[in-house]
Amino acid sequence: KENADAASKTMQAANRAVPVTTATVMSRTMPIYLTELGTVTAYNTVTIKSRVDGQLLTVNVREGQQVQQGQVLATIDPRPYEASVAQAQGQLAKDQATADYAKAEAGRYSALYAAGVVSKDSQQVQQSSAGQSAGVLDADRAAIQAAKVNVAYTRITSPITGVVGLRQVDAGNIVHASDANGLLVITQLQPIAVIFTIPEDQLPTVIKTMREGHKLVADAYDRSETTKLATGTLLTLDNQIDTTTGTVKAKAVFDNKDGALFPNQFVN
Repeated sequence: KENADAASKTMQAANRAVPVTTATVMSRTMPIYLTELGTVTAYNTVTIKSRVDGQLLTVNVREGQQVQQGQVLATIDPRPYEASVAQAQGQLAKDQATADYAKAEAGRYSALYAAGVVSKDSQQVQQSSAGQSAGVLDADRAAIQAAKVNVAYTRITSPITGVVGLRQVDAGNIVHASDANGLLVITQLQPIAVIFTIPEDQLPTVIKTMREGHKLVADAYDRSETTKLATGTLLTLDNQIDTTTGTVKAKAVFDNKDGALFPNQFVN
């Protein structure tokens, strides 16, 4: 009886309808991932240094502050350089008077030479003196411009948009253009870059895809390779292979709007 019951159940199972589902065939891109080790790198890093000597009057930013390009970071005492501008302007006024006299004298000698009163040599000497005076004026104007440039250098502005690091010098200190250490270090974190290596065996495939105009997607994962931190694109490859490791460096760029990536951070 047990065998008959088993046979009956087998027959029922054999006669049971089998569900079938259908789907439309589609062509899709099959992602191929190359897993590499990388280090997050600031897109731009600038060490802010003074271009003139003087006392550091103010530091206008806080450590860790986000700054914009052109924002004033610090000021140096401008008074010595403003005095240089005034001195150069005074010298220009003095030399301008001398040049006006030399020009008038050259005009008079030209008239006297035309009248046959003085020699050609005397007339040329006066014209040469007038020309030299004009050259002195050009030099004075250049000196004024140079002095104004030094005044502008007393206002230290940020060349990039980024984040201010730890302050190296406090207000009140005397700084010099020749100082080895800068005042501040600014790093650009948005966008940010990741430097990683690709084995040379995989290089031809990557180069071929890039030359075809495709953007290669780069996903940055944390150290445990479980949490995706950001998504970016491959920017470029280095121009040579490291013969000691058989790899080539690559650089990927990430928007990093949420600040998930930080310079020198290890990522996969």
